[in-house]
Amino acid sequence: MPFLALLLELSLILAVVYSFEIERLRHFFPVLCVIVAGFAIHAWLPVQRKGTTETDGSVDGTGAASAINSHFSGPVPAKSQRTDLRLTFFALLGVGCVLFVLGIVNGLSVLGIGGLLIGICYLPVTHPWRVGLLIAAATLLVALRVVSPFPFWPVVGSMFMFRLITFVYESYRQQKTPSLVWALSYFFMLPNTCFPLFPIVDFKTFVATRYDQDEWLVYQRGVEWIVRGLVHLLIYRFMKAYVVPDLSELYEFTRISLFAATNYALYLQVSGHFHLVTGLLHLFGFNLPRTHHCYFLASSFSDIWRRINIYWKDFMAKYVFYPSFYAFRRRGLSISYAMFVSVLLVFLSTWVLHSWQTFWLLGRFPLTVNDGCLWLGTGLLVAVNSLLDSRRHPVVYQSPFLRAFVTSVQTVGMFCLVSIFWSCWTKPGFLQLVASALERADAVPGIARVLMVLLIVVGLGTILLWLSGQREEGKQLAGVTESGGPLKREVTGPGRDGAVVDQTFRRSVSLHLAFLSLMIAFISPGFSGLLPDEFVRAISQFRHDPTLELAAGEKLQSYYEDLNTAAIQAGPLLSSLFTVDGPQQRQGEGFLKISRQADVYQGVELIPGIRTELDGQPFSVNEFGMRDRNSLTFQKPEGTCRIAVVGSSIVMGYGVADDTVFSRQFENLLNQAIPGSAHRFEVLNFGVGKQWAVQRTVRIQRKVFGFSPDAVFYFAHQDEFNELATPLAQLVSYGKELPSDPLKEVATQAGVTSRQPPGEVLSRLTRFNEEILRACYLTIVDECRRFKAVPVWIYLPVPGADDREIREKLSPIATEAGFIVCDLSGWTKGETGLFPGTEYHPNAHGHTLIAEALLNQVQSNPKTLPEGCDLNGTTAH
Repeated sequence: MPFLALLLELSLILAVVYSFEIERLRHFFPVLCVIVAGFAIHAWLPVQRKGTTETDGSVDGTGAASAINSHFSGPVPAKSQRTDLRLTFFALLGVGCVLFVLGIVNGLSVLGIGGLLIGICYLPVTHPWRVGLLIAAATLLVALRVVSPFPFWPVVGSMFMFRLITFVYESYRQQKTPSLVWALSYFFMLPNTCFPLFPIVDFKTFVATRYDQDEWLVYQRGVEWIVRGLVHLLIYRFMKAYVVPDLSELYEFTRISLFAATNYALYLQVSGHFHLVTGLLHLFGFNLPRTHHCYFLASSFSDIWRRINIYWKDFMAKYVFYPSFYAFRRRGLSISYAMFVSVLLVFLSTWVLHSWQTFWLLGRFPLTVNDGCLWLGTGLLVAVNSLLDSRRHPVVYQSPFLRAFVTSVQTVGMFCLVSIFWSCWTKPGFLQLVASALERADAVPGIARVLMVLLIVVGLGTILLWLSGQREEGKQLAGVTESGGPLKREVTGPGRDGAVVDQTFRRSVSLHLAFLSLMIAFISPGFSGLLPDEFVRAISQFRHDPTLELAAGEKLQSYYEDLNTAAIQAGPLLSSLFTVDGPQQRQGEGFLKISRQADVYQGVELIPGIRTELDGQPFSVNEFGMRDRNSLTFQKPEGTCRIAVVGSSIVMGYGVADDTVFSRQFENLLNQAIPGSAHRFEVLNFGVGKQWAVQRTVRIQRKVFGFSPDAVFYFAHQDEFNELATPLAQLVSYGKELPSDPLKEVATQAGVTSRQPPGEVLSRLTRFNEEILRACYLTIVDECRRFKAVPVWIYLPVPGADDREIREKLSPIATEAGFIVCDLSGWTKGETGLFPGTEYHPNAHGHTLIAEALLNQVQSNPKTLPEGCDLNGTTAH
């Protein structure tokens, strides 16, 4: 029975998604559970309503053409009415999924904004008025997106930033607005709640392709595309985690070449997402065309534009190329000139619209000169290629082997060129890396190795193309056309009454059931027991998605990977039903929404003025970008002793409420310990997660002393040696002035300059980790002395990790630099349950214990506070 076969396939897909944690941060598994359950109901809804005529179980192509017109105006034919109840169910399921994933508050915000925009489209006014009102509404939403970084904006932008254009355009062409159920189905597409980077589905195509073939073939094609998307994402995971070279390796020609090739291959993440999205829509009858077509095998600039992200190409052709081309033609321009300029306008628009997309998903509008040059340069190549294609006659090769060789050379050459483009897009200055690598002594052997690999690939490609050509010629001689194949028999009903399913359906189901079953068996305990322990550990690491741990490391993020960092905040219901512990979840859904990119000196910073929730706790940042009170002022109140605390996300107070962060509790304890009210203490929180020693040093220089602190408390954990070289290497590579003389001395000692490849700079500096940390500490102490503040270094270990060796390394460095050293080892007092899940961020009670331990240190070591600010005296004015 087709229905049971599809359910079995979808059940195995659920098992694969759960086992490999596919898109866990996007809540894909719970959304997929909703989709599978929705499919089961949708497929069994009545195929006809009262007042409709009996129809067979298939819809032909002519029915699809009439269906799209019927949904704009006129009576609805029976063949299109058969799925009206299913369409209504799909629309309601999409709306419900928004509330399920995002929660009531954020979900209603999405539905409210979407309802406003859709409502404008239905106003009884002329088309220009509608467009004007939509532009005004969009302007207002842009302003709100800038000043209020709420977590629902990526979903709103994904649903309306491009889709609204196609909806309004088709409404204008048909001279009538579509029915509301079509609008809801189109804008609130079911997979959109977990995939903000969504393909631009054209509204006309969305309507016209619905059930334009036998429904069971449409459903099975959806399963095929879902499986293909999963495979793409798993290959992407492997490439990202184990194949793409680190930043520190980008100085040798072979490694740079590997980076270029594999970095382009990371586009598999996008194609994987798009296959998943369109495959899931197939399960509800939307027989959408493919989004990508063998883009690694493109043989020309025009060919790659036709193969990669086909929906984007169609969108730009429909709304930029053809209007521009015909406008130029009406003005008397030649076909060649009109085509050339129109293609350039397409790529100019692509550059701008990519920034528009980034704005809605990430909250920034990155129009850079580097990207502009790349897009316009590519547009120029595509334009020239299009002109040549329109003028040249097809070359007829007498030898099939020669034809295969030429095609193979063109394909490999195109892959290399696109890889270079992708690398320049991902890593500005990539060509400088190549130039520096060519000047090295080992450049010639490296070039020889790369050329040898390319020749081998060309040879293999030639053989495969030649064999494929021979096979096709054999088919033609046998009288079998390419479109031939096994006999297909139409299903005479929805398949519930023992109808015979065609052989194509049966073969596809069998292959996918076998493949999915093998994937599940591969990770099963029984199979794992046959493998060595190191393989079992590697499989376990791969299943838990190692790419999440690389997001903040030395792996470069491509444009699309950056877009895919848009966090989807789960609502309370989803969080309670599908809890996911781990630092990756916290990073993906928490820190990314409270921080933003800063300059190269600081990396990231908290978003000033943000008000949100993390793990159900209120999280607010004041106007100075601090996890502190809004009443804070630069001017220190008279009779006040200020203590600035600096450190990582633990100091920032990740996962606890504003008033329970240990800095706030420590302030209260200090003031309670004062006998009388002669003076008060203010403890200012300058903690920021995902900053390291070099970046914290800059934060102290730039921000801390503007508040006139009397003491600076610098907190260190076991990760103090992490990421020491990376920020400094970036500063050197960009030719920036280093923050202090001690850091300049380290750079001189390492022999690094801005003229060296960034990878070589990082590789050299990595050997000087202790020297870099010592230089940071010396800089902080010097700054404290200059501003007459007491420098205090506090070791705050995280329980559960061996810290003795780290502590024995760190303490002498801090003492030598001139810090007053404090050790909070044992702050937990042996208590357990202070850390939720597997996190390293303590809960509220843990922060209370830290504050108490810190108070004991201050009381037992009066030198930690300046003269006149001790707990028994009066503060100095």
